[in-house]
Amino acid sequence: MKPILLLALLAGAAQAAPSPASHPLSTAPQQQNLQSVRKEIDNLKKDLAQKQAVQQEAKSAIQESEQAIAQTNQVIAKLENKQNNSAQQLADLRQQVQTTARKLAETRQRVAQMLARQYKSGDHDAMKLMLNADDPNQTSRDMVYYQHIAKAQQQMVTQLISHQHELEALTFQLEQELARLDALSNHKSREKNALLNSKTNKLAQLNKISGEIQAGQSRLSKLQEDEKRLTNLIAQINQEIERRRQEAIRKAAEERKARQAAALAAKKENERRRKLAESARKQGKPVPEVARKSVPVPQEKPVEEVADSSAAGKAFASLQGRMKMPVSGQLAGRFGSARSEGTSWKGVFIRTSAGQPVHAVADGNVVYADALRGFGNAVIVDHGGNYLTVYTGLSSIGKGVGSTVKAGETLGNTGALDSGESGLYFEIRHMGQPLNPQTWVR
Repeated sequence: MKPILLLALLAGAAQAAPSPASHPLSTAPQQQNLQSVRKEIDNLKKDLAQKQAVQQEAKSAIQESEQAIAQTNQVIAKLENKQNNSAQQLADLRQQVQTTARKLAETRQRVAQMLARQYKSGDHDAMKLMLNADDPNQTSRDMVYYQHIAKAQQQMVTQLISHQHELEALTFQLEQELARLDALSNHKSREKNALLNSKTNKLAQLNKISGEIQAGQSRLSKLQEDEKRLTNLIAQINQEIERRRQEAIRKAAEERKARQAAALAAKKENERRRKLAESARKQGKPVPEVARKSVPVPQEKPVEEVADSSAAGKAFASLQGRMKMPVSGQLAGRFGSARSEGTSWKGVFIRTSAGQPVHAVADGNVVYADALRGFGNAVIVDHGGNYLTVYTGLSSIGKGVGSTVKAGETLGNTGALDSGESGLYFEIRHMGQPLNPQTWVR
């Protein structure tokens, strides 16, 4: 509700009401709305805290995923480097195998050609060669030479075959290593894809929770504005309530003062007329017509509204200007006025018949319930905030010390003071000092 609307409401209420006290304002609806808004704010803050925790977890999980992906990328890069090196080594080995195979083929071909030539020339028979030779020594040298050549060729063939086998073994090992690296690389690639998918899902979750948090924070800002507006509204209504209460107190005081002045004037006028009539009678003259009648003396307004449960649950201090008296009757003793025995009333005396129920004016705890010298049976109720109410002149007491009472509950029944005056004597005290109850009632 905007301030302008509040002022319009207050103005309308003031015009519609015959008096401030007859149509009191209430902050109850706004207080209820404020409590509801504050409860929603608390719930929203808790929800935001939970979501922010989830958001932080998601951020941490994404960071961990990114680290895992980076580590996997490093492993894949190393594997690719090993694969490239192994592939190059394999290519080199295969080239060496081909070269060795070619050399082996060439050597075998040379040996075959040499053997073929020897066969064709008939040099394959060593005995024949020895018999046909002109120079036996030369023939012997040639035989040794051929043996060395044949042996050397054979050794070369053997070495080439051994080298070829070694190269083929290395080639097989490299092929196995490449296959293992390929499998490991594929596994790491799948692992990387899984991490990327997980990161994508976590990013989606983070975006969702971040959106919810942003919406929640926007809602929280709006609720906090509502809370501030309601708090200001309640403060304005309380100000208006206080203004009306003070106005009611002022008018009540003016009315009491006017009644007291009228009563004093009426008493003086009646005394003057009495003296006038007495003087006439002493002189043997007829009593003047004006002296034959007395002026009605204005009486205090009777106490009609009695305390009930409408004040239950309210702080005592908030009841000023709205409180109801504990019993109905005629206000016979006013706060501060003189008593017959020479003292003055520190509360109010309500004249009423005996046996009337006496009601607690507000919630509180009974701190005294016994006879009180000079006042008869008494009950004292502590209302908190250093406020006490005193009820004396009771014929019976209905509550004991320690009892918790609610506004409107019966504390006992009316009786008489020790002076013999029938009715109820009622006090309000704050910090031990008596307060005028008439400034607290409607």
